[in-house]
Amino acid sequence: MTSAEPALDRASELLDYAATLPGAWVGHKPEWNTSVASIGPRLFALLLTHTDGRLIVNVKLDPEDAVAVRRSIPWTEPGFHQAKKHWVSIDLTAPGYDATTAHELVEDSYRLVHSLLPRAVRGALRLAVAAGEAPRPTWQW
Repeated sequence: MTSAEPALDRASELLDYAATLPGAWVGHKPEWNTSVASIGPRLFALLLTHTDGRLIVNVKLDPEDAVAVRRSIPWTEPGFHQAKKHWVSIDLTAPGYDATTAHELVEDSYRLVHSLLPRAVRGALRLAVAAGEAPRPTWQW
């Protein structure tokens, strides 16, 4: 097993988890050539390769939570290529990585982004989930 394989497994598992959240869509965003997780028109998780080669997942958090997370979880850092105030990068290559905590961060991101959607979009998502409709990717909203 190469050193990249655990990080790829972690990325796949984390995005699979994101896909289980109500109304979430996970897939490839071709214009960025990367995998993303979205709710309605907004992203809540984004898979990236850092310039130093590490595989990371960015999640959006409340600014105060983002600061607390970065201080208390050693395998997190300010969001790579995104607003440092709101986004946190989860280092999937870090030896201390904990899947349960990473799931919690993804879910916190999902809840925050969902709460920021316009009421009409939240209502449409609720109806779509109740009807069992497949979520739509970000760029189809």
